Amino acid sequence: MSAQTGQSAPQCGSILGGLTHNDGMALLVATVFIAVAIVILGALTMRVVNQERHVDYFVDNEQVMLGIETALARSMQGLETTGSGLVGSAEIREGGQVVLPTWDSAGVVPQTVPNMPDVQYFGYHVNWINDGRDNNNDGVADNGSENGYHTLVAYARIINPITGGASSARRVETVYSSTNINVWNNAIFAGNGQAGGLINGNVSIHGSVHLLGNNLANGGLAVDALDLSGTSLIHNNYADCPADLAARVPQLPTTVFGGETIRTLNAKLRVKNGLVGSSGNSEIGQPNVAGNSYKETMDGTYVTTGWAGNQLTSDGGGRLHPRNLYSDNGWDQTYDLGNKVPFPTLNDPWRDPIDGHFVPDPYRGGNYSHINYFSEVLIADPNNQTDGIYNGNITIAANQNFYWNATQNSTAYPGTPQPTDDYIRFNADTNVMEINGQIRINGNLVITRGGGNDKTIHYTGRAAILVNGDVTLNTDLYSRNADGTTANSFPVNNCFGIMATNNMTVGSLSQLNLMGAFYAGNQIRSVKQTNVMGTFVANYFDMGTNVPSIWQVPELANNLPLGMIGNYPILSISRMSWREI
Repeated sequence: MSAQTGQSAPQCGSILGGLTHNDGMALLVATVFIAVAIVILGALTMRVVNQERHVDYFVDNEQVMLGIETALARSMQGLETTGSGLVGSAEIREGGQVVLPTWDSAGVVPQTVPNMPDVQYFGYHVNWINDGRDNNNDGVADNGSENGYHTLVAYARIINPITGGASSARRVETVYSSTNINVWNNAIFAGNGQAGGLINGNVSIHGSVHLLGNNLANGGLAVDALDLSGTSLIHNNYADCPADLAARVPQLPTTVFGGETIRTLNAKLRVKNGLVGSSGNSEIGQPNVAGNSYKETMDGTYVTTGWAGNQLTSDGGGRLHPRNLYSDNGWDQTYDLGNKVPFPTLNDPWRDPIDGHFVPDPYRGGNYSHINYFSEVLIADPNNQTDGIYNGNITIAANQNFYWNATQNSTAYPGTPQPTDDYIRFNADTNVMEINGQIRINGNLVITRGGGNDKTIHYTGRAAILVNGDVTLNTDLYSRNADGTTANSFPVNNCFGIMATNNMTVGSLSQLNLMGAFYAGNQIRSVKQTNVMGTFVANYFDMGTNVPSIWQVPELANNLPLGMIGNYPILSISRMSWREI
């Protein structure tokens, strides 16, 4: 008994106590698990929300940048075609200076990206030459060194379609340099050409040459757009220019080349279609010579079809190029302007010389053609469609007085022309021709020498003459200032522009000097040793064998008489900088 009595009774309570402890642990573990799950779930939720916000932010900014790019593209297009890069905005000035607008500024009309109605944008254009600011920090606002530079500012934002609130607004500033590449910024501009090419014969060209050749045969049958032979050349300076002619025009602009500041014509050779022939001792550009005051090498050469002639050499890879070609960009660059620069015709729309805008024609609908605007608006009374036109041929000889006043419809020499009249008056005793305004001739125009050596005409004034026929120029045509001096007389103070609907002959007699802007809808023929200061524009040229010379005057394109064909800006634009502001 005592042994049984000494045995311990079962501890039921301790068993129940152990079960309670295990349950508590499970509850604790479950609680911790749930808490951790909640934290993780919360973190995941926050991550998803943040990711969604990031996606929304990314999408908004991507769409805003599309708006920025659209604004810049449209501003660029406007700048190139009309001279203005304003898109959905108007220029704002304060105290004579251009200032940047805001979304709330007067004149701002936000545009929307196609198929993205929630994305708004507008573009702003600042032309450095007239914004009233010293943009290049040279101490002077709006001086010549700022000409050709532009700032485009693009604005874009997102509009909430429900609340109308704006978000994600961004603004980008870009700076561009521009070059006017219209037809008058050359020594010679040739259009479509004919079966025989664009320029036939030997010629000495000082300045840019731009040839289209749209009518020339392609492929293996391509003909020479330009055939340089004998002593023909294209140069980039006035090194051999007759001193009397050079003294009448502004000094050439300067550039820094090879560490030297030198004068240059900024000459380029561009040939869109057709071979360039180079034979004999002809040359394009010259070798650079350190110490000279002028630039010898061409600024650029852009020839698509290739080269021909007996002066070719191989590059070692089977490609041929002229031996005497000296250009900053080599010889193998193709034509770089696409279809930007067409050959101008008198049936093309009239374009404003400042910004290129069109002018509505109230009589026919649409826009005025060049010839109709010239004939009906510029000549004589702008409210009279038919006045002021000379019907018949005109011959002006160096030994005979001549007078035609389109405004007064008078030919009685000497006449009494008023400062605003359109007229030509030539005094054979002084050999001075006064010109002013615009003249149209339905017939041919001949300007020729008198008896013996009487072959010189000094013109003063500014005029554009449109000849519905042929033109023959067989005298010297020198510019002269109104006070009788000749220094810097062309083309800023005096400029003679002549347009022929058909052909023009410049110097069928030898040893003539002419200064002006010359256009022919068909052919220009200059077959003698004639010096021309200015520009030739025609569909094709016959230069004969006596090597006439033509010298580009860079300021001519900026100072043409009102009414000259093709006289509107065509810009080639290069971006210099980009930043978000």
